[in-house]
Amino acid sequence: MSEGDGTLKSRTAHGIGWAFADNLSGSGVMALVSLVLARILCPEDFGLVAIPGIFISLANSLVDSGFSSALTRKKSVTEADFNTVFSFHLSVSLIIYIILFATAPLIAGFYGNGLLVPIIRILGLTPIITALTLVQRVILIRRLDFRTQAVVSFISSLAAGIAAITLAASGMGIWSLVALQIIRLGMTSFLLWLHNKWLPSGFIDRASFKDMFSFGGRLLLSAIVSIIWTEIYTLVIGKIYSTSVLGQYNRAEKFKGMLSSNISIVMQKVSYPVLSSVQDDPDRQLRIYRKVFRTTVLMTFTSILGLAAVSGALVPVLVGNQWLESVKYLQLLCLSGVFIPLIALSSNIINANGRSDTTLRLEIVKTIMAVIPIMAGIYFGIKWLLFSMAVVYLLVYFIYGITVKKIIGYKIKDQISDIIPFALISVLMSFAVWSLSLTGINCWLLLPLQLVLGAVITFVIYKWIYRAEEFDEILSHILNLLKRNR
Repeated sequence: MSEGDGTLKSRTAHGIGWAFADNLSGSGVMALVSLVLARILCPEDFGLVAIPGIFISLANSLVDSGFSSALTRKKSVTEADFNTVFSFHLSVSLIIYIILFATAPLIAGFYGNGLLVPIIRILGLTPIITALTLVQRVILIRRLDFRTQAVVSFISSLAAGIAAITLAASGMGIWSLVALQIIRLGMTSFLLWLHNKWLPSGFIDRASFKDMFSFGGRLLLSAIVSIIWTEIYTLVIGKIYSTSVLGQYNRAEKFKGMLSSNISIVMQKVSYPVLSSVQDDPDRQLRIYRKVFRTTVLMTFTSILGLAAVSGALVPVLVGNQWLESVKYLQLLCLSGVFIPLIALSSNIINANGRSDTTLRLEIVKTIMAVIPIMAGIYFGIKWLLFSMAVVYLLVYFIYGITVKKIIGYKIKDQISDIIPFALISVLMSFAVWSLSLTGINCWLLLPLQLVLGAVITFVIYKWIYRAEEFDEILSHILNLLKRNR
């Protein structure tokens, strides 16, 4: 390994560690808050607040416009670039808020619930807050400074969580969920501005805008299509089924997302600037990507299949028996969840090589394929919708994998050979863990027993039988982080 590879490997490993700390400190706190709120509120509350999700997510994508990725990817960034991105984002966010404000009654009418009008108009502020925060985040990402982001995430999530739980306990119902999102985003933006000390010193620069839009414009379209793919299921379930069913689905999706989405976010956040920095050295880029890919597979299959195995005990212990319906949804969602980080990582390497046009075409194909689960859900029920999602995600991964092979030479057979050992070990572990549930043990005792068994099996196999280098590196980095914290 060259000296450059060693330095980059060290920076990547350090970045992954702090990026996980960022997600654990932010998303971890939010997950705990969500569990508390789930015990206070009812599934209908969560279902109702999930409905505006697709509109808010689309709005946030429009605000980003792909410029943050373009800014991260640039090897040399000027003050004009920062000013252009900030000014453009803020202008677009204000326009979008006006549109959301005006169309809120139409959306509420479509779902037959007038309470959605004020909810959408308040949550519609999030694109503006996002616009104020994007450049500040990019500054830290370019430095691979995930430590600061971890601290900011923890403080913001904790403050928002305390406020939301207080409101829920006071009988504010669904408004506690709305407050949770607004306060967290607002605090994050405020703290990042306080830390970075960067202030805009100009407006949109035409040359800078043209340069970044040539790359970011296609990413914008890709992001919009991706959001439609992700949120269309919420849209359909909310319309076809009851808000209670949507709430149960949303709870299962949150459990799955705590792992699959967080792994995706962390690996994308860290690998994108690293892979972009070596885009002119194909051999080196392939070595780095394959290492990140194997690490992602290990973490994804172990955690998500493990989640499916313990879900029967996990759900009643964490959120109560009123959410038992979400267990079967969660188990089916985990089948698709194992492919989400791999698809995201494939998209990352494609974009890191400047092929945002390819990403756009892939996202369009992926979204068209969403018709299959939707039709299954309409005609056969929600379980068939979720099972069909898993099949489609598998097919989508292969489509992305073939594209990765064309761009960096990482052959499909090599990708599969890197996946199979980790997948088999994870299936073995999850089956052993799930088998404990057949004993009839009370869920409060069953859950810790399952977690211990899963951890022991995973450790023994990866440490002494399969001897995975990636597992040793993850373990070593966790131990180093613990030592530094002491």
